[in-house]
Amino acid sequence: MRIIEVALTDIKSYEGRTVVPIEGGVTAILGENGAGKSTIQEAIGFTLFDSLPFNNKDFVREGESAGTVEVTFEQDTADGTQRFRVTRSAGRSSYAVHRYEFEADEWIDQDIDSKSELIRWLCARFDVADGDELRILWESCIGVPQTRFLSDFAQTAANRTQTFDALLDLDAYEDSWNVLKDVPDAIKKQQQDLRGDINTLTGAVQDLPDERSKAESLDDQVDELQSEIDRKTSELSAKEEEYDGLTETKEEIEQLQQEIDSLDQEIEATERELETAERELADAEEAQQKCEENREEYEQYKQARERQEELEEREAERDRLKEQKTEQEQEITEIKLKVEQLEEDLEELEDARETLESHKEEKEQYEELEEQINSLQDREDDVEELEEEIERLAGEIEEIEGEIESVEETIAEIEDEWEATTDPDDISEEINDREARRKQLASERERLEEQLERLRDTEVDAPCPTCDRPLDEEHRSETIEQREERIGEIKAERTNLSEELDELRERRDAAKDVKQRFDKLPVHREKIESLEGNLDELRTEKETSEAELSELEDELEELPELKAERDALEDAYDEYQTAEFRVEDHSDVPDQLEEKQAELEDEQAVLEEIEDDLEAFEGLDEELVEVEETLAETESGYNTYLQHEQRASQVEERQETVERLEGELEEFEAELDETEEELEELESSFDEERLETLESVINDLRSEIDQAKGTLGEKQQNLKETRAEIDQLESKLDERQEKLQQLKGLKADQQFAEWVRENVREAGPKMREIITDRIGERANELFRSIRGASAETLEWTSDYEIVVHDADVRKSFSTLSGGEKMAAALAVRLAILEQLASVGIAFLDEPTANLDRQKKRNLVTQLKQLDSFEQLTVISHDETFDSMPDYTITVEKDRQTSEVSVN
Repeated sequence: MRIIEVALTDIKSYEGRTVVPIEGGVTAILGENGAGKSTIQEAIGFTLFDSLPFNNKDFVREGESAGTVEVTFEQDTADGTQRFRVTRSAGRSSYAVHRYEFEADEWIDQDIDSKSELIRWLCARFDVADGDELRILWESCIGVPQTRFLSDFAQTAANRTQTFDALLDLDAYEDSWNVLKDVPDAIKKQQQDLRGDINTLTGAVQDLPDERSKAESLDDQVDELQSEIDRKTSELSAKEEEYDGLTETKEEIEQLQQEIDSLDQEIEATERELETAERELADAEEAQQKCEENREEYEQYKQARERQEELEEREAERDRLKEQKTEQEQEITEIKLKVEQLEEDLEELEDARETLESHKEEKEQYEELEEQINSLQDREDDVEELEEEIERLAGEIEEIEGEIESVEETIAEIEDEWEATTDPDDISEEINDREARRKQLASERERLEEQLERLRDTEVDAPCPTCDRPLDEEHRSETIEQREERIGEIKAERTNLSEELDELRERRDAAKDVKQRFDKLPVHREKIESLEGNLDELRTEKETSEAELSELEDELEELPELKAERDALEDAYDEYQTAEFRVEDHSDVPDQLEEKQAELEDEQAVLEEIEDDLEAFEGLDEELVEVEETLAETESGYNTYLQHEQRASQVEERQETVERLEGELEEFEAELDETEEELEELESSFDEERLETLESVINDLRSEIDQAKGTLGEKQQNLKETRAEIDQLESKLDERQEKLQQLKGLKADQQFAEWVRENVREAGPKMREIITDRIGERANELFRSIRGASAETLEWTSDYEIVVHDADVRKSFSTLSGGEKMAAALAVRLAILEQLASVGIAFLDEPTANLDRQKKRNLVTQLKQLDSFEQLTVISHDETFDSMPDYTITVEKDRQTSEVSVN
């Protein structure tokens, strides 16, 4: 795994969005205490490992409601290298994960928007079981906070065991022993349950022999009942067969009786129908005679009726011609009226043309005057617009003059302010001098602190590290006091310098603001020149508008005289307009008159043709009267013929009906005789008493069979239940046998579980010894390299105690000096990180505390040689550390805001 960058937005002292790139190898994050170095480490722990040593709200920059951290990292997988960006907010619930698609050059959202989903995703990525293990991985291994760096090793043996067993996953053995404690008890409980089940099953299967005997008895009873049912069923079948024969004969007798009754009814109906048919035949023959008597008058009436229809058609044609003649006469009258109107319009047209010719000059003069008047009236509006334009220009001129005056005052103020201000470059030189002095004091303080550490570590009678004379306690105390007094003076002077620097920076910032305004003076002067140019243009435009207004007012004085001249010509103009309208309106009158005169001649010719056609209908009315007299004379005979014509036509049909009914009557009478003979024969062979006896016997047999079947069903049900009980008891017998076998197996399982549990517990301490030996050997190598003392060795015991051996002296962790404690803790921490290096990253917070310069160099050398890590990040306020690692990130804090620079 490799972290690419960390982005902080409104987190603690980081304002806005700050991006911190992190390279491979050893990276140092440097800065003074409180600058915001540890915030970067805390942001990674918060985002990737759900670890934060304080409340989320305290992680947000003061004055902001929420802050956000984005951590981008790469991870090698079976599918190749994948890049992810995890986003998490403090102060509000906001979570997201994006995967970078290298080919498409875009980030793909992984649809993670809750804390629980994010923790599950991170646990899968870092191969840990749950969120607790994820947090322990960070707090006890990858990103150990400064407060726990040494304190974990200073705990009691029991607390150390609890801390490091969890880190090295050795508490799993004790957990397994505790979990396995319940296994033998559970097996014993299973044995007790099995014994109870076996006893219950033993009592249940004791009734099995009795149930088997009961089943055999029921089986015999079922067979006997089935035989009895079969015998009676056979007897019933024979009786039912005889009964069915007699019943069939009885049904045939009843059917023949019904047929005889039906034939009697058919004969009666046919006789009635025959009488009706004979009456209808006589009536038809009488109607036939009446038709023959009136046939002559019927024929005369038909011929007269046909002639009447022809004459009525001619009468309608004559009436149509008369109506057409009337319409034609009306059309001719209308055309004559139109011709007269057109002749009057022609006279008006000729008068209008004479009027146009006489008033032509007056009309043209009127229009010319009207055009001049309209033009002048249109320009009356221009007067108002010009007055408004002049007023607007005057306002703009006044505004620009005021703006020029304001800019000139601003220029004067800036020049006065610049004259009273010190050049910011001069202030910068003063700042550089004080910063150089401050760095000089820091170097001196560091040298003095190193001397103090060496004075405290040097044994009595050894050469003094400051003057090489033999060191005694008095000299050590005096020298330490001198150095501490000087360090105090340095701190006081650095504090004064810091205050002076703050004041100078404020003065420099203010001077820079003044200089920026002074540098803009040419812009202000250019603006004045531009404004003066605009002012000249506006004044020229105002003078032009005023001249145009004066000229326009002179022209408008002529307007009343022009209106009076125009009004004098108005009557002649109106007459011209009226005549012009009439000429235009009657322009087609000559053509219309000519057309109407021709149309009149055509319509008069059509009227003459209609009158000629009407002459052909003379004598039509007399002929119609003659036909109507003939119709009246023959109408009675005609009606009599029509009244009897239909019945007379049915004589033949009704004769056939009479003959058909006589034949049917003979057939019905013959069929009746045959049916009566067949009925007498069946009645002689039928025995009514035998039928009744058989019916009683059959009902008794059916009742006996049903009763037997009921008893059989009960016996069969009892037999089925008994057999089911036997099957159940036999199943319980098999179950009892299986449980006996299970009981034997559980005894063996109990013995094995007790053996496994004891061996698991004994394996824990053995594995602890193996792991602490392995980590201790590597830690010793690192410790000796950091300390640079070949006589010293480090041991990490099985109860996780750090012990340093100096020649023959054994020193526990609590008795070590500050530098020894830090070197030993660093060595063990680095060895543990190597052991658990699956993640490939580590953060060391202030690991150089209490180390001299040489030991710091030794530490960096060892860090660079740790091949198990892709990234090691050291957080320190020690400025001498900046040239040792591969990369350096500097964090500075100015006005409560942290800023990051990368070298």
